Parts: sequence; structure tokens; C-alpha cells
Amino acid sequence: MMCRRSLIPASSTLVDQCFTRVTSTGRVAGRKKSTEFAEFMGFPGCTKGECVFKDDPTKKKKALCRWDFFQVASTVTISIYAKKVDPENCKVEISATRMSLGILFDFVNSFSLDVDLSGKVDPAGCKVEILAPKVEITLKKADGASWSELGNLLSVEHE
Repeated sequence: MMCRRSLIPASSTLVDQCFTRVTSTGRVAGRKKSTEFAEFMGFPGCTKGECVFKDDPTKKKKALCRWDFFQVASTVTISIYAKKVDPENCKVEISATRMSLGILFDFVNSFSLDVDLSGKVDPAGCKVEILAPKVEITLKKADGASWSELGNLLSVEHE
């Protein structure tokens, strides 16, 4: 309930007007939604006196990887944007004309990419870096030619 005072000019008296405003969601404006303590303590992760909200790492989350690539004269760099990548479950295979990748991220999600490359690369000069927000694969070009595209995508899978 909201109240306001208004002045009636003819009599110079103050009048209190109270009214209830209901929002489009049906909630009464001005009231805060609160949780009872017993209900609060029933949330997952709560124990007596303390509460630490915990995500269930075994629960599959809907997270998709983004990926892109860029090139300079001597290298092509492929970036796969995925957080919490498990290095033990990351598999990258690079040959002179093909690259395949499989990663596990956020504990339960997986991403795989298989590409028939546009040009030839030197597998010995390639490197893979697993960083906090992404996996970065640097392919060393064998001939230094410019690629118009990464190559023929054989498969891209999000699970």
C-alpha cells in the first residue's frame, strides 16, 4: 500500500490518500518477496548456520562452444571458447591436411570438431594451449599461402 499527502487548495488542509498499486505480474508494488528461514535452510547446500549454494557437477548443462579462426602469414589459429576444459579429456590430432579435436568442458559437456584443412600444415610445428576461457590451436602453415577458409568441416558436434 502506498500513501501520499495532497493539499486541497480551497480549504488549505492536508489529506492522506492511500492506494494499492498492482504490477503487470500481479505482485503488489512496494512489497519485497522474502523467504522464510526454514524454507531457506531447505535449499540444496545449506546446513545448520551456514549456506553454501552448490551446483551439481554431474548435471548436464546446456552450454555450447563457440569457435573461430584467424590467420597470419605463417600460422592459422583456431580458438574454441569453452570454460573449465578438462586437459585429461582433451584430444587433438593433427596431420598435414586434417585436424580433429575432442574436448570435455564444464565437467559434463563435450565438443568435437573434424576438419579437412584448406592447406598443408607442419604437424611438428603446431601447438595446443588450454587456457581458462578457451582452447587455442596454432597450426604452422607448410607453404605460407593464404587460406580463404579453414577447410571442409567433416563434423562439428555439441553434446
